[in-house]
Amino acid sequence: MTRLADYKRLFDEARRGGIKPVYFLHGPEEYLKREFVRELVHAALPEAERPFNLDIIHGDQFEPLELADRLQSFPLFSSRRVVIVRNFEALSVANRERLVELAGSVPPSVTLVVESNDEKLETVAHKKLAATAGRAGVAFAFGALNESETLERVLGRFRREGIHVEADALDLLVESVGTQLMDLSNEVDKILLAAAESKQATRELVAGVVGKYRTESLFGLLDGVGVSAPATTLSRLASLLDAGEEPVFLVAMMLRRVVSLLEVRHVIAERGRAVSTDRALADSLAATQSPFFAAKLREQAMRTETAPLEILLGNLRWADLKLKTSSIDAKCVVEEALLAAHVGKALASPALAS
Repeated sequence: MTRLADYKRLFDEARRGGIKPVYFLHGPEEYLKREFVRELVHAALPEAERPFNLDIIHGDQFEPLELADRLQSFPLFSSRRVVIVRNFEALSVANRERLVELAGSVPPSVTLVVESNDEKLETVAHKKLAATAGRAGVAFAFGALNESETLERVLGRFRREGIHVEADALDLLVESVGTQLMDLSNEVDKILLAAAESKQATRELVAGVVGKYRTESLFGLLDGVGVSAPATTLSRLASLLDAGEEPVFLVAMMLRRVVSLLEVRHVIAERGRAVSTDRALADSLAATQSPFFAAKLREQAMRTETAPLEILLGNLRWADLKLKTSSIDAKCVVEEALLAAHVGKALASPALAS
């Protein structure tokens, strides 16, 4: 069963009114977490009852006596009360223990929801809260969707709104914005408004929504991966960083492009003339369904070799790890990864590169 199926089961249970006394929602996928909390609140409390029976407590403002008081208060003009505690990590050790204790005795008329960014439950308090929620209700890990699941969810949103999305347009959206659901959802909202009359999300429409500067600058960087001179690549990188783009995002996009190029070279080597047309190549790739993008990938892939791409892949993974785990200047990290790859130097261990 995919992670997306797990999410569907969780959402469906809440929509059917299967409300539990305690929910511990943990993990980094913030968009789905907040969307589920909205669904839960809508199912538990009619709109007219929410002002009197919905409490949200933030971790940096947490007071144990306040939570105890909210949990013991009877619903007002309603059969249920919902109390949400956000950012469990911000609580002191003593307050975490007190919250876990209170979660073990939630009255039947109250639903307690605790949110955390921790996916692996590394502290004792996280583990205790997960165990308590598992007994009294739900402990659910909101891990990130993989790329195919993210795209399935995005396409589902377009379908529900009656919007047809061209393959070129979807590729452009992902190449320009990335595969983080929170970022994609913001752009999808804009695209839905722009396509409200035509009911068509074309490549031109998506380019207009995302912004010409971003698409042209980012595509200039990606189209040069593995083939452009270092000075050109570093200049494009500097322009994007100066414009406020996140280094982790740029590395993720370059990683995605390198993986796509390696896939193209592998497919062409295996299938030869069978993928001589752009349509045939697109049908054989996981990277894209679009003949337009398949043609771009073919042209770029054929200008380099597999071995340099594999070194670049390993170096970009090294850069991604450094950006997330060290305080080294981000620009220097990415530049080192690109320059080392240009001279054939692998910065990553074989295990990290694979």
